[in-house]
Amino acid sequence: MKLSQELIAILAVGATLMGLQLILFVSLRGDMSELRGEMGDEMGELRGEMGRMETRLRGEIGVVRDEMNILREDVRHDIDALGIDIQDIREDVRQLRDKLLVPTGGV
Repeated sequence: MKLSQELIAILAVGATLMGLQLILFVSLRGDMSELRGEMGDEMGELRGEMGRMETRLRGEIGVVRDEMNILREDVRHDIDALGIDIQDIREDVRQLRDKLLVPTGGV
């Protein structure tokens, strides 16, 4: 009889452990489902924020691009003006050279 009481005690402990595992499993399943829902909400918020950030960045990039185009045009204008100034200087140097190389008539 002693053996059967030990067997009953072992079976009772096993059944209790199995019941606890089942309760834990069901509890974890509910927690996991809740966690998935929370994660889905967080992902939705992150996607929304990322979309807003992308829109802002695209706008800022457009502004920078416009400013770069204006600066590029200013630089082109300055380079063109510099080229004209250089040509004027060359012409002045040619005229000065021609005046200096013209023999004077009284020597």
